[in-house]
Amino acid sequence: MTIQEIERSFQVHQEIFARIDERLDRMAAEAEGHERRLKRIEDNLIVQGEILNRVDQRLDRVAATAESHDKQLVLMQSAMTSLFQRMDAFIRGLERGNGDSLAGGSR
Repeated sequence: MTIQEIERSFQVHQEIFARIDERLDRMAAEAEGHERRLKRIEDNLIVQGEILNRVDQRLDRVAATAESHDKQLVLMQSAMTSLFQRMDAFIRGLERGNGDSLAGGSR
């Protein structure tokens, strides 16, 4: 091998190494971009987890409120039933007192 061939071979190797360095730089830049995107995705996942936790807590409160309202409604319905029964008994007692009905009777 002559000096010229060695120099040419050395030059070719330098060009190859330069291209490899350029590719490595591009790959490093792409990797940094991927890392930034992954960080944003992780941050978004954290925020979404917090939002889901808040929604779950609110849903629990709404379910507890609905259950409380159901119990109160049952209590109110039973009180109304009792009231109507007492009113009905009172009206029947008035009708039986003198034998007349309230609708058409004279007093």
